[in-house]
Amino acid sequence: MGTENHELKALKCAKCGGSLVKSFRTEYDDDEEENVSIPIAKCSACGREYDQKTEEYYGVFADDLTADKDNSVFKLGVKGTLQNIEYEIIGRIRYQDEDEWEKSTWDEWFAVASDGTYHYFVEEEGEVHSYEDYAPRSIDMESDPGSIEFEGKKIPKSDAFVGRIVFAEGELPWKPEIGEPATMYDFKKDGVKYTIEQSEGEVSITRGVRLSYQDVVSAFGSEREKELFRKTGTMRKNYRRRAVIYLIACIATFLLAAVNCFTSSPVDGVMNAKVDLTSNIMISENGQSMYQSAVLYGPFELDHRECLYNARVSIDESVQKFNREWESFRLMLVPKDRLIKELNNQVSPAAVKNLFDEVDALKEPVECYAMNGDFWDEEGYDDEGYWHESDLSVDDDFVLEKPGSYYTYLELTSQKPRAPASVGVHLERVKSYRYYIILMVVFLGLAFFNRAKARAYNEMPFNIAPE
Repeated sequence: MGTENHELKALKCAKCGGSLVKSFRTEYDDDEEENVSIPIAKCSACGREYDQKTEEYYGVFADDLTADKDNSVFKLGVKGTLQNIEYEIIGRIRYQDEDEWEKSTWDEWFAVASDGTYHYFVEEEGEVHSYEDYAPRSIDMESDPGSIEFEGKKIPKSDAFVGRIVFAEGELPWKPEIGEPATMYDFKKDGVKYTIEQSEGEVSITRGVRLSYQDVVSAFGSEREKELFRKTGTMRKNYRRRAVIYLIACIATFLLAAVNCFTSSPVDGVMNAKVDLTSNIMISENGQSMYQSAVLYGPFELDHRECLYNARVSIDESVQKFNREWESFRLMLVPKDRLIKELNNQVSPAAVKNLFDEVDALKEPVECYAMNGDFWDEEGYDDEGYWHESDLSVDDDFVLEKPGSYYTYLELTSQKPRAPASVGVHLERVKSYRYYIILMVVFLGLAFFNRAKARAYNEMPFNIAPE
């Protein structure tokens, strides 16, 4: 029989007969840990409230829950053939999950097959399932208060959910009413999907399988929908292909990073030759006494152009312990030819010291790379008791533009007198695994992006889930 949605609406207050309007109330949500606004229907006369567990609520909010009802490949009167069986769509019921405040609907399309039997197409979240009536070999819904026995399988009654009717149209087996509830159980047995639907003392059981959306569109879609589906499928395929390519690139860069991570090589001779320029000269700054030392190491060879190097400056406690104090440093990498030029070929400890005393005032920098850092060792007490922390190593990366002979100038400022040799300088040629890691992250991000697009891209007027 034919029904219209507006004939099913119940928009009057059961208490006083007043008009019902959309409203909301504020409640504290334990999961969200904040106050949330819950939609309700409310009588404009007596103020009585109706939540989503009442039929009146769905009469008021039916329009919100059915705004997209026409966005479907199925239409009343449409015929289509699946697996050599022709079906005609004759009716539909839309349900809303009673436990959800926001829209959570699914459509049950009623169809009659060419052999005269009824069939059901369930459309939900971009998927279509084909169901048919099923008579189980055994079922017991009453003996156990906590579960249903279905052909030897226990179905917990706690898995039940309630669907409320929010829309109906076409020829249906009964006359539905807006807000009418049905208790449902969805489960799988031996890989087959089953649904038990219980309402007003009646129980119906169906079993079904998921259909390919391509088959559904081919059978029931219009020519326009078929064209849009082809475009959607093509774009999703392209995005999937790109996702695979980027994933392969991600794996390749990861392998390259792993290989290069273990193929770095130290620069020899960095500290083999040295000139002590100053040692523990007391200076005063802001009323605080401290000690300053300076050392020139080199020359040594750096022979790889445009190569990534790692510079590490660290405390060597085998030379002198570092305890409850601080020390700062400045490291400069100085090309030999540039240093000799600045010194006018007069390379002597005194000349080098004078040059670096005024290094910050030079018109052109003598160094090609500079690095600053601090070492510290501290202790104290807080609410959790005694603590002790230290940082005795600093490292940084740089790219060498020009190979050749180099010096390192190390300037130290410490809280206490310290041996300059207690601070070590290490240079290491690093194959660019860090860059590979950056590329790996970029490729991984692109792979995830294209995978998401492959699942979400859609030119159809309704949602299509990935298959």
